[in-house]
Amino acid sequence: MKLQYVGPKPIVDQYGVTFDKSEPDRYIFLYAVLELLEFIEGCVNINSCSISTDGIVDISHLSGLTFGEKELIQLVQKHCNNNIDEIIQKRETKTQQLIEELKQKVNDSLLPEDDKTAWLGNIKIMRDYYLQFVENEIVYECLLNVLANDIYNKKIKEIRFALGNNYGFVFSYLQETLSEHKPPLDADMQIKVENGKTIGYLYIKHPVSTSF
Repeated sequence: MKLQYVGPKPIVDQYGVTFDKSEPDRYIFLYAVLELLEFIEGCVNINSCSISTDGIVDISHLSGLTFGEKELIQLVQKHCNNNIDEIIQKRETKTQQLIEELKQKVNDSLLPEDDKTAWLGNIKIMRDYYLQFVENEIVYECLLNVLANDIYNKKIKEIRFALGNNYGFVFSYLQETLSEHKPPLDADMQIKVENGKTIGYLYIKHPVSTSF
């Protein structure tokens, strides 16, 4: 496994490569989601990390983790340990599928053969970039799923966080992950200003359990 920043999702054509800034490299969010996991999973009991009896977690004091590539990989392996082989296989499969789709787009075009050859050549050049972009994305999705499981298992109903360090972005992605969780969880994010400080709130609605 190799994790490193490569940049936004590339757009390849016969002229060269541009980048879609609306599809950022998920690598930039790995630190924030790992910090959240380390904090939440470190909660052995309610008093150890301020999870209230009402399921409220206050992480507004967190300021962002800083660590090197080696520690980053160690933390990913810690939280996604059972899925490492699956991540690597999925990376290869998803990248190859993406490349085949791009090639098909070239073959279906009405461009002259020289332009098609140039386009296919640019796709080939970007293969390693695509591999890393896809791997970063798959690892991020794995970590989000682990975080969603923790929220469900620990019955967390509210998370308070300071803006910055990509926490807001992580929680916006997490909302979709929670909606796809089994069982699904509804989540709503709000931003409030309290005593001159901007605080984010993620509210999670757990399914109502029924017993007979």
